[in-house]
Amino acid sequence: MPPEIVFVGWSHQGADLDLRARLAFTPETAREALEGLFRERILTEGAVVSTCNRAEVYGVSEVPDSIDALAEFFSRFHGVEASVLREKAFSGQGEATVRHLFRVASGLDSMVLGEAQILGQIREAHRRAAEAGTARAVTSRLFQSALECGKRVRTETSLGARPVSVPGIALSLVGRIFESVSDCKVLLLGAGETVELTARLLADDGVKQITFTNRSPEKAKALAGCFHGWTVPWEERAKAFAEVDIVLSATGATEPVVTFDMLKPVLGRGRRRGPLLILDVAVPRDVDPRVEEFSDVYRYDMDALGELACDNAKDRMADVPQAERIVEESTERFLGWLAGLSHVDTLKTLRGRLEKARVDELERYAGKLAHLSAEDRAVVERMTETLIHKILHNPTIGLKEGDASERLTRAAVVRALFRLDGGE
Repeated sequence: MPPEIVFVGWSHQGADLDLRARLAFTPETAREALEGLFRERILTEGAVVSTCNRAEVYGVSEVPDSIDALAEFFSRFHGVEASVLREKAFSGQGEATVRHLFRVASGLDSMVLGEAQILGQIREAHRRAAEAGTARAVTSRLFQSALECGKRVRTETSLGARPVSVPGIALSLVGRIFESVSDCKVLLLGAGETVELTARLLADDGVKQITFTNRSPEKAKALAGCFHGWTVPWEERAKAFAEVDIVLSATGATEPVVTFDMLKPVLGRGRRRGPLLILDVAVPRDVDPRVEEFSDVYRYDMDALGELACDNAKDRMADVPQAERIVEESTERFLGWLAGLSHVDTLKTLRGRLEKARVDELERYAGKLAHLSAEDRAVVERMTETLIHKILHNPTIGLKEGDASERLTRAAVVRALFRLDGGE
């Protein structure tokens, strides 16, 4: 089968935190995975994108059922049942692969619409793959094009300009109380998407001390591992209020998980020094409203945040259609470049370029050749045509040799050297 670009991945869109934690890659394991995929000839080039929200591999393959082969490989690599991976995976081939990566780079597939962090993560994934020698012609061009697409979306639309998520809106209130969020100590209650998103926003803002607590210690540890944070036992959550500056709570509890009586020994009678910001983004409330009675405690809940969040979301959603148009333009441009990499198209374009040069030169010297007889002019025509055929002989052989990525790389080099995709 002809070579094709493919991807398979697991993200916040379909895989829960526990599964994403099991599928996460370090730089070292990403390299090991790519080496294994090469060794088993599933991919001939590729790169891994791994964040707390997604674990995805992109590459070039010419094996039948490449998506199944990738899922089976990662089942063995991570020790996760293959049926689970197939059920939760996003995957695609050809155009779908290109469009997906470009939407990811543009922040359209992010937990936070328009987030900018993903651009740096894609750039880092490409850098690591290039260092490992697995990002060859197609993968490099794909990731470079994705970065260009993401930058266009941020330059030409307002995505990423203002916080749109409830946690983003909530954290925007930090500046009313603290001079710098990066110097704050933060406690996060819960382990769902809202807490995970909050942790990402805090990390982006340079916060170094993030503590997680949850009824499930495993989930708290998984989040702490993603963000280099700490955990405290759920039973000791009230005590932790004395040690932090900001608390955000987003559990699925039906009753408050933080009560006035729980905090009284910690915050009562001036035991605490300095302000405490409590952001209760749960519905129903996680935090007893009476905690505002404590000195220097500032509490905001969804009633206070909802309207502001809705306004910001509406503003940003208005830019999505324009961002999607940029993605489509970028996808079409990349696919046009990719289509030209077949050895047939490359040779056809190169032959056309050389033929044009041959004809132009004959016309240029037509006056000096006017004295030749018709037979002599035919000899000159045949001689120059034969010269073109001989020039193309070795490129024709070379473009057909090697594996998929070797052929595509040679085609890309030929197109670049002869400027087949641009001007003269």
